[in-house]
Amino acid sequence: MKYDNLKLRQMLAAEYVLGTLRGRARRRFERLARGDIAIRTEIRFWESRLAGLAAGMEPKSPPPSV
Repeated sequence: MKYDNLKLRQMLAAEYVLGTLRGRARRRFERLARGDIAIRTEIRFWESRLAGLAAGMEPKSPPPSV
């Protein structure tokens, strides 16, 4: 993959912050982020952007079936 592609970095960082980037892809992205300031910056951007969504919500436990 071309991680120097801005749109790809944005998408992966957003998925990472949301928790939808999983498994090997998540671990690879975390490894890349340790050595790449642009990826870390993108992660911080999405963390700050999405933090407002959680601020207005009450915590709710999932049903036992989940």
